[in-house]
Amino acid sequence: MRTIVLLSILSSTLFSEIRIEISEKNKQLISVTKDELAKVYLRKTDKIKGVTVIPIDNKDSYREFYSKVLQKTPKQLRAYWIKTGKKRPPKKLSTAEIKQEMKKNPQIISYSTSNLTGKLLLHVK
Repeated sequence: MRTIVLLSILSSTLFSEIRIEISEKNKQLISVTKDELAKVYLRKTDKIKGVTVIPIDNKDSYREFYSKVLQKTPKQLRAYWIKTGKKRPPKKLSTAEIKQEMKKNPQIISYSTSNLTGKLLLHVK
């Protein structure tokens, strides 16, 4: 029984898609690449294709996002943020909080395994 439960959890994580979204109010940005996302989420830049964005981590799926997009483990991320010193990781919010922030600010970019009600920029498998 434990094996079946474990396999179902692993398969849902391995085969779930991550939706990268930006506020519907943002009319300038229509697509993004994994490389651009990595640079924004590691705070190497705050722009994608010349458009300023504010990255927000999703409490519900950040481990999966960083694994699939940045190919980094939580331990590697902690080391990265310690090494960078002054830079801070993106704020972590729940899916519901991200939806509210996207309604207020067109610069918010985030991700989820479900719809955030923003404009879809990329699917990551």
